[in-house]
Amino acid sequence: MLIGICFIPIFLIGCTKNEESSGEPEIFEIANTEQIVRKKDEEVVTLRKHYMILNPPKDLKDLKELVEKYMKNHPVNGEMKDVEGKNRIFYMSFYRESDDLPREWQPDESYMNTDRMEHHKHDLIASIIWSDAEPQKEYNVYDKSKEGKVLKRMDFMEDQLVE
Repeated sequence: MLIGICFIPIFLIGCTKNEESSGEPEIFEIANTEQIVRKKDEEVVTLRKHYMILNPPKDLKDLKELVEKYMKNHPVNGEMKDVEGKNRIFYMSFYRESDDLPREWQPDESYMNTDRMEHHKHDLIASIIWSDAEPQKEYNVYDKSKEGKVLKRMDFMEDQLVE
């Protein structure tokens, strides 16, 4: 009976986590990771945002369409309005959930343990780049192994596949 009391809650937690992991793709911004880079004497301001995709599609064209639709529904072009006269560059990065990058992940700058977004490139599965000067969006989507090795990559300029 003692064994049942210990293992049933663990089993139920495992089932709940699997339920959350299956289903439709879901995208959300990873909190506390937005970066705005501006230097006083430069004419460029860069906005970097990082997103998590739960249940990303396996097909790379579907992945591109998913992030494209998300950005149309959640535009960032209106941000940084206070930088008149400067060229704005936008970098949107999309990551998959993994053991190293769980959905509740947060950056850690503690004394003995540093964990930043740049440490999770192996979970980066899509990105979008554009600027005020070059408004055409460049999409990069990746199929990666669990270890982060790129198995397949597709690059698009708007809707055109770039070979």
